[in-house]
Amino acid sequence: MNTKKGFTFIEVVLVLGIAGLIFMMAFIALPSLWASQRDADRKASVMEFISDLKTFQTNNSRGSLPTLNGNGPEKFTWSAARASTSSDLSWQNFVRDYVNADFADASGVEYNFYIANCLSSSGSGLNIGETCAYQSDFGNVNSVENINGGDVDYTIYVVTNATCDGDHAVKTNSNRSVAAVQVLERGGRYCYNT
Repeated sequence: MNTKKGFTFIEVVLVLGIAGLIFMMAFIALPSLWASQRDADRKASVMEFISDLKTFQTNNSRGSLPTLNGNGPEKFTWSAARASTSSDLSWQNFVRDYVNADFADASGVEYNFYIANCLSSSGSGLNIGETCAYQSDFGNVNSVENINGGDVDYTIYVVTNATCDGDHAVKTNSNRSVAAVQVLERGGRYCYNT
């Protein structure tokens, strides 16, 4: 009787095919998993920002917000806020004094901050429940509702006199309410309010 020990060619090909399929599924799933994790970190950053804002409101002037120059917008980077030397109660100084020193996007890029009052695209007032709009850096008006995910946006959009309605900011009657919106990498936005 001739008994050879080993694997047949078909068994080896079958095992290599299954291993290849497993590796292919891993390479397809990992980028999506990593993007989901970065989006979860971005959501946590927005919640941390609002939590820090609530701490500021508790510590300063019976719940008032940091001062905004008119209706805004105020645009600044994390490093610009850290470099501020004034002692006023501005949004930059709020970020400098209350927001954690390692506050950055999940990809490691420092955040930009865009602070504005909840107004219409023409700059006029809104009725309660209407979607807020703001002036972008490029001179055209965007509502948070029209800011789409997919392109990573390292900006936290902060809207005063607003609350969240799903994933966008809407006008509220409280001058102490703030909604913060972050664009997500996998599409959509995340909105969290005080």
